[in-house]
Parts: sequence; structure tokens; C-alpha cells
Amino acid sequence: RSTNEDARKGGAVALAACAIGLKKANESRRDVLECRDLILASVIHACQDHSQRVRYYATESLFNVTKVIPSLAVQHFFILFEILRSLYADVDLDVRSGSELLDKKLKEVIVGAINSGSFSADACIPVFARFVHLRNKATKQLTLTWLKEFSDKLIGAPTLEFLHMFLGGIFSMVADPNTTIRQLALDFLQSVLPKLLVNNEDFEDAQQKVDFDKILSELVLTMEHPDPFVRKVAMYWMSRIVQCHMAPDDSEPGPTDTGVETIKGGRQLTAASISVRNALPHVLPGILVSVGDTHQSRSKDSFLPDQTTHSLAEQANNCLQEAVRRDGSSFIPHLGGFIVALREELDSPGGLNGALPPSVERRPYRMDVKADGSGIESTGWFRASDGVEEKADNALILSRLCALQWVVVLYENVVPSSLKPEFSSEFVDCILYQLVDLPPGIIVVKSFEVLGKITQVEMADVTLEPIAQLPEQCAISPMDEDSVKFALGILDVSQRKRLSRDRSVFASLIDLHSKHSKLMGDVSKVIELMCTLQAPEFVFMSFAIELDNFILSRMKRREKVLESPDADTQAVKRELASFAKALAFVSNFAQQLGVVFFAAPETEQLRINLKDCIGRKGKSLRDDQRATLFHILLHTFAQNIVAALSFCLWSGAFLTASTFIQRIDPLDVSLMLYLEVDQMISLLERPIFRHLHLRLLECEDDPYHEGSGAMLFRTLKSILMLLPQSTSYMILKERLLSTARYRQSAVALNGLSKRLDSGSSTEVFVRRIADV
Repeated sequence: RSTNEDARKGGAVALAACAIGLKKANESRRDVLECRDLILASVIHACQDHSQRVRYYATESLFNVTKVIPSLAVQHFFILFEILRSLYADVDLDVRSGSELLDKKLKEVIVGAINSGSFSADACIPVFARFVHLRNKATKQLTLTWLKEFSDKLIGAPTLEFLHMFLGGIFSMVADPNTTIRQLALDFLQSVLPKLLVNNEDFEDAQQKVDFDKILSELVLTMEHPDPFVRKVAMYWMSRIVQCHMAPDDSEPGPTDTGVETIKGGRQLTAASISVRNALPHVLPGILVSVGDTHQSRSKDSFLPDQTTHSLAEQANNCLQEAVRRDGSSFIPHLGGFIVALREELDSPGGLNGALPPSVERRPYRMDVKADGSGIESTGWFRASDGVEEKADNALILSRLCALQWVVVLYENVVPSSLKPEFSSEFVDCILYQLVDLPPGIIVVKSFEVLGKITQVEMADVTLEPIAQLPEQCAISPMDEDSVKFALGILDVSQRKRLSRDRSVFASLIDLHSKHSKLMGDVSKVIELMCTLQAPEFVFMSFAIELDNFILSRMKRREKVLESPDADTQAVKRELASFAKALAFVSNFAQQLGVVFFAAPETEQLRINLKDCIGRKGKSLRDDQRATLFHILLHTFAQNIVAALSFCLWSGAFLTASTFIQRIDPLDVSLMLYLEVDQMISLLERPIFRHLHLRLLECEDDPYHEGSGAMLFRTLKSILMLLPQSTSYMILKERLLSTARYRQSAVALNGLSKRLDSGSSTEVFVRRIADV
């Protein structure tokens, strides 16, 4: 405490000499212990002196005290380390040089004490976790050297037990502007990783317990770091850990005398592999993020220059999926974690571009930045701001595709049969609601493929024998399950195996499109895609049933509001407007179903089954099934006048169409109706309806029959009377005029085509031409 600098410097040197003299003193004496503590306290106080020379000699004295009395250094390690931090960052070069010697000696003392059992690593290693996250460059560098020393020289690797506490900070140092810190961080990571890859019982026999769950969780958090190099190193860690502890052994499995559990593929379940397996639900989010990381390696990257984060994530993902396929029953307890991880990816707000904003590399605004990171501002990777206009990228598409693939892998290999309906219900809504953000076509296709697989009926539940007879009550109101099962009897066994166990997907689709009108423009493409994955008969009937349920629920809600005594005028107006909007939506949806029915190649078999199913209905079981199918679909097509007319014309229900046209409400005749009728006239003139052109020429004995040519002629005349003077009007008029002249001349020759004698040459000629 002298004001003379030389006196303080000499005092520090003298205290070191006193410590050397006390080296051989009896430690049991109380005065000796007090002298040692007093010497250490005085030297430490001198290390904080404002004079650079005093601090230098105090550092040298502290080195001597630590060297001659190591037990004192062990006893007061935490105080010494705090002083060492301040000396390590000193402004004087000589003081920093002396602190490096002190640091080396203190490491030697502490490592020896821990290995001998006189000091515990549990007491000091967690302290380093706080210093790792400090911004001081010297403190980070000092902490890294201590961690590296402990990792290399401590017996039993006790640092692994606390690795998760400072692992995130170490990875952040990989992106530090200072080259020395970056290299020290990489060296530490490369020295620790091989110890985590030991796949034997050492983890179980040793005193420390490696918590892979927390370690992998830290890696997942690191994978969202703005710097792509940090993400690559973190993904490399995760890939190596997963492949080491989850990949199958190449050796043949055999009986073991150690009592260690063995899984399929010959791998023995050690404590490390079990810990990694339990942490896999936490690993999945990191893999999903990294699979979409398409940033290419930079030429200046010295670590894995030929690898990318995406390729490393693909390796880990393939290994993990193989482990799930190999031993799916072991992952049943972790199914909830997998579901949460996948829902987080599929439910990400803002669509694909909202899951993980890309990082952009910014240059410093000031030019006085030094290479070691000091100065006004340093380079680095930062999140793109909201004002930055980002170009479309397929990075997040890869993550979404990977998540959809995982849904199928879990469904097929992990989920028990009793839980499959509940599992699929967890993903139906979140997968479908991706359509709101208008994703790319590959996402839409993959989404419906996944929905088709996870909702597919189990093989044991496939009904091979359809209902043999339609119940009588279903003839009037066919919108029930018995009618649907009876109509589905038209499908063969192979088609029935592809059906869904329920109609939840169809109900969710209808609900989605009713809330987001912008999606109606692409609904026809969705229906076509669904018809490629399942039988079109089932797809159309499912939409018909669910549209009927949708409108019935809206009607019940409207009646409830209208009958409620508490409903005011505004509430009634809102409900009536909502109901009108729902009716318009159902009409538009029915129109889109009609477009797919007549134009899509995927519905060709459905058109064949329904062609003339009413006009020329027979008495066989298949004819009844076709008629029931028509009846069910008519409930939906009836929501749109033109769609119902087109459907009746195709199915041969000419009398139904003609009678219905006579009952059209004049209020329903609008400009939109005229435009839709114009489209229908154009459709009738196409080759797909050529059978109707020939039907107009037929003269039946009963002109009032449902499928007679007279009823078809009458229906088309009624449609003509609805049309204003237009191109469509002239086209239909010309066809009806030419047909009318023929029908007038054919009245006298009615039945001419029926006067062919059986076995005559004319009949033989006609049969040959028809057969060919």
C-alpha cells in the first residue's frame, strides 16, 4: 500500500521469497497457514496495481507462489483464475507474457490435482461456461485454452458431462472475427468429438454421464446460426454422432455374455446409443433445418471444403430413417416428440419463406476494421432484414419435403395399428393448410401422396365383398354410408385397397377452400391429383358427402341464429351474408367438380361407369350400383344448374334434365348462368358427347322414357330457349334444326332399324363393322 512504486514492487518480490521459505514449513501449524493466505492475498492485490512494472513483478511473484505451494493455488483456484483473466487482457506486453507463464503453471497444478483426486473437475468446469459467452476476446481465448487442456489431459474426460453447458458458446466462437479464437475453437471441437463417438460401455462404467440429449439440443440451436460455416460444423457433429451410435454394425450378431441388449442389425445397445436414441426427437428439427441449407462451401473454409451442410444433413437423415425402419418399435415411446417436431416444421407461419430467414453476408460500413476483428465494425453473417427483397429459394422446399417423408416413415414403421387413425389426424390439417401459401407444385404433389398413404385403409379392414343390395330407404336419400358402400361395389378389390379409412381429408379441404377463396382457382388441379392417388369414384363421392354435410351444417347454424331470441339485426344480416357466401362456394366447387369430370383424363373410368347409367339402365347389380353412384353425385352437382344439366345429359337422365329446366326459378337466371351455359354448349359440341349427337336421331317406342331421343331433343330445345342471341345460340339452333328435319322424315320410318331379321347378311355386316 506504499505510495512508492519501487516499494510496492520490492514488496511483491519479497512476498514470493517468503513463500519459497515456507515451502518446507509444517503445514499443520496455524501461523504457517495464515502466513500463506496473507502472502497470496497481498500478491493478488499487487497484481491489480495501476503501475505496469508492479503488475509484472506481482505476476512473477504469483507464479513462484503457485509453483512452490501448489496446494494453495488449488485451494484458491477461482480467485487466481479471475486475476489471471485480468492479467491475460493487460495492456502491457510484458504483463501478458508473464500471465502466459502463470497460466501454464496453474494449468499444470490444477490438472495434476484433478487427476490425483485432490480437486474436483465438477467444481471448476461449470465456471468456464459463464466465461465462454463473454464478449472479451482475451477471456474467450483463455477459457478455450483451459477447456482444451482439460479435454486432453484429464483422466476419464470429465468435461463431457458438462459439455452441453458451453458447447453453444464454443460454436459461436467458430464465427469469431479473431483468427486465433476461431482456430482454438475448432481445435477444441475436433479434440472432443472423438470421445463422444466411443460406442462401448465406457459411458456406463465411468463416473460421468454424457447427456447426449442436451448436447444434441445445443447442436440443433446452433444450426440456426447466421454463419453458414458454423452450421456446417454443427451438422458435422450431429451427423457423426448419429451415424456412430445409430448405424448398424457390420459384424454378424451373436449371443453375448454381457447381458447387453441387442437390436436388429447386430448393434448392442450401450448407454451412449440409448442416450442418442432417446434424443432423436430433438435431433429431427435440426436435420429438417439443415436439409434445406443449400449454402455452398467457401473456398477459404479449411474444414470439410468438399462437404456442405445439406449433404451432411442428408447423411444423418438417411441413417436416422434406416434406424427407425430397422427397429421402429423402440421409437414408440418417442412418437410424441417426433410429432411435435414435424408439426413445428409443417405449421411454420408465413409459408415456406417464414420458417428460417436466410442469412446475408454484409461488408463493414467503415474501412478501418482490422483483420483480427478489432476496430469500429467487423464483417460477419447477419439475418436478412424485413425490408430486403429475397429471391425465391428451394432451400426450405427441401426441408418441407423431408418432413413429409418423415411422416410416412413414422406411420409405416413406428405407429401401432391402433394409433394410426389418431396419428394421421394430427397431420391432415397442417399438411393441407400449406396450400394457403401457394407452395410449389412438388410440395402439393408430395403432400397429397403422404395424405393418401397415412389415411389409407388397413389391409385387414378392406371389405372384399360389397353390399349385395341397396336398402330401400337409400333409394330416396342416398347420402349415407350404406349407399356409399353399395356404390363402391363397382370398384374391384385392388381399387378398394387404395381407399381412405375416412373422409377427413375431404372435409378439411372443403373447410379450407371455404375460408380462402383465392384457392378455388387451383381446386380442379387438386381434385385431379387426388383422382390419381385414389379411385375417382371414391373421390367424387367423398366430396359429395362432405359438401352435403357442409351445407347442412351451415343451414343448421342459420336456423339457430334466426330462431335465437338474443340475435339482433346485425347478427342476422351477418349470418345471412355468411350463408349466401357458403352457397356460392358450394356452387363454385360443384362447377369445378364438373370440369374435372368431363375434361380430366384421370376421370375417364368414372365417365365410362356413369355414361348412360340412367337412360339405359339394366337390372343387374352393377347397373344398380351405377345408378346409386349417379344419385349421390347428383346431390352435389345440383348445387350448380349447368353442372347438374351436363351431368344429367352424360348419364342419360334426359327426362330429369328437361323437367328440371321447366322449374328453373327466374331469379336464378343471371349473366353468370348465361356464361356457364355457353361453356356447356361448347362442351356438347366436342367429340366426348358424340353419343348424344347420334341419340338425337333415334325414335323410340316410348318418347317419354328417361333416356329417349325425344327427351334429349326436348331438353336441348329448352336450353335453347334460355339463351339470348349469341354464338352459342346459333350453334345449338343449327344442330336442332337439322335434327328436327331428320326426325320429321323418320316418323314414317319409325322402327326401321329394328326390322333387321336375325341372321340376315345385313346383321352380319353390321356386327362385323361394330366389332372392328
